Amino acid sequence: MLDEVISFYSFLGLNFELTAALSILQVVLIIFALAFVAHFITKNVIIKHLRKTFLFRENVIKEVFFEFKPFENAAHLVAAIVIYSFADLITTDDSSISWINESVGWLEEGGVIYATLAIIWFFMAFINLSNSYYERIKKDHQPSIKGYLQLVKIIIIATAVVLIVSMLLDKSPMAFLTGLGAASAIIILVFKDTILGFVASVQVASYDMVRVGDWITINKLKVDGDIEDVSLNTVKIRNFDKTVTTIPTSALIENGVQNWRGMTETNGRRIKRSINIDIKTIKFCDETLLNKLSKVTKLKKYITDKTEEIKSHNAKINAKSEDLNGRALTNIGLFRNYIYNYLKENEHIRNDLTLLIRQLQPGQSGIPIEIYVFTNDTNWVNYENIQSDIFDHLLAALPMFELAAFQIISDTNKQLPHA
Repeated sequence: MLDEVISFYSFLGLNFELTAALSILQVVLIIFALAFVAHFITKNVIIKHLRKTFLFRENVIKEVFFEFKPFENAAHLVAAIVIYSFADLITTDDSSISWINESVGWLEEGGVIYATLAIIWFFMAFINLSNSYYERIKKDHQPSIKGYLQLVKIIIIATAVVLIVSMLLDKSPMAFLTGLGAASAIIILVFKDTILGFVASVQVASYDMVRVGDWITINKLKVDGDIEDVSLNTVKIRNFDKTVTTIPTSALIENGVQNWRGMTETNGRRIKRSINIDIKTIKFCDETLLNKLSKVTKLKKYITDKTEEIKSHNAKINAKSEDLNGRALTNIGLFRNYIYNYLKENEHIRNDLTLLIRQLQPGQSGIPIEIYVFTNDTNWVNYENIQSDIFDHLLAALPMFELAAFQIISDTNKQLPHA
């Protein structure tokens, strides 16, 4: 075709060099114009028609296909094929410009590289589409596959780079790979984080350590928040103070990670807090105190049963409750029983999980009475309100048992005037 164009321009009376240059430019423009037309028709007519034909239902598949449009890259592939197929149009039989025939190979290589890039774009879009589709349909207990897909992307891109560089250097891909083998130490150093990230991703997925949406705590890294994204190299966490922390995926293996997912799945959030009782206020209950506490519904049956049990025991050993030879109820013991019954009847406490009221070892801050229970609401705000309401009530109830919470009085407090 080039010879025909040169013959056409020869009628204009231009010198041969200018005629040849204009002819080559025109033929190249014609090839690229054909490629553009093929791309436009494929994208806006053929693919658009196929999309309307096969993706007519409103569902997740249609949403992800419209979001990533993987088959749009097929139009680029068609354009690349046109460039490769019509590269022969710039060949000539004229010996004076036979050098132009060498450019046919360059144009064909350009078409092959363009086609390679189009295929890569297609696979990248399809991988992104697959990840988006999986994230939308997967269940909470299923792990993320983003890390694995990123590894596939790296392999595809690396393969494409090897092929393209091999074509540009006119070398066999195997020869290129042999050269890379000699530089394997450098490659391992460059891709160290990627390799560690991949190994960590496999372990994280295999052991189901974390998922997107999990609340995790890593004290060493000062991380405390919800996981927003897990990729091949990094994990993105939004802390509760609204800051964002990004850590290497391998950090999940190297550091101790506390995952609070079990709390959500159990639908029970633990309360573990103590009330420190002033030891000086602990005593045996006298008749007056017992009569007063017997009016409390949550203690009435317990006091009645225990009183009968103690009287029976003391009668057998001929002892009295007033002296140390016999058994007697204590105000702190009644207080522990009251806490247990109070929480047992509390609508916000899980009775099917651990419900424990225990006395810990006395210390400088008195005797701790520890409450170890689980709420039925894991929402942070609701949990704190439930916990606060419980301890508000129990602290206010202490004087009824003639008990007092331990409190260190500072010199400043002693100097404050009494109202």
